Amino acid sequence: MSAFKEALRQGADGIELDVQLTKDGVPIILHDPDLYRVAGIGKPISSFYFSELKNVKVGRKFLRSFAGHQIPTLREVVSFCEMNGLALNIELKETVSERPEYLRDILDIALLLDNIHLSSFDPEILELAKKLEPSIETALLVKKKTTDWENLLDYSYADGFHFHKRLFKEPFISQLSASGKLLRMYGVTGKEIFVQEPPPFIHGWITDFPGRFKNEKKDIG
Repeated sequence: MSAFKEALRQGADGIELDVQLTKDGVPIILHDPDLYRVAGIGKPISSFYFSELKNVKVGRKFLRSFAGHQIPTLREVVSFCEMNGLALNIELKETVSERPEYLRDILDIALLLDNIHLSSFDPEILELAKKLEPSIETALLVKKKTTDWENLLDYSYADGFHFHKRLFKEPFISQLSASGKLLRMYGVTGKEIFVQEPPPFIHGWITDFPGRFKNEKKDIG
């Protein structure tokens, strides 16, 4: 939760997070499919019951001051966003794609918040989300090699596309803008040249440096 609190302090409008599932289907916030980077444990997250994860301390590998932190649940972060008026981008990770029977539970938690959208590299899990909850906003994370760039409109279940800043070039950017979908760019730091003149078709920015990014935009505003 420390990263989300810091993003709020720096003036972020919303937060992006990654959802994985425990063995008993509890949606928790973790980027990787295992605990190695955060706790030095190489076991898959899907092999832990949530009650076991509550005893795992994470963060010390990054900073000593983070020692003792616990992995938050999706419900906890949704409550945090609701209390602080933050938008939420939920990226559905591998363990969700592997067990889509838990997607309904994730949607029920997510919809406690008004300003919410789902994203994923997996088209099938987004398509299922749209079938279960047609009103929820969805965004496909596109890739240079595996996305069907000539037929972006075929991704009818995706309300938007999220793309890395490396794809901010031709022919990709023209194809994205021509799709008429909501576009968000990730991987930005605030130091990029295009931040000085933000393209009007970019709906949102996903960054690890919200304070710097907002300051850069303020300096040119």
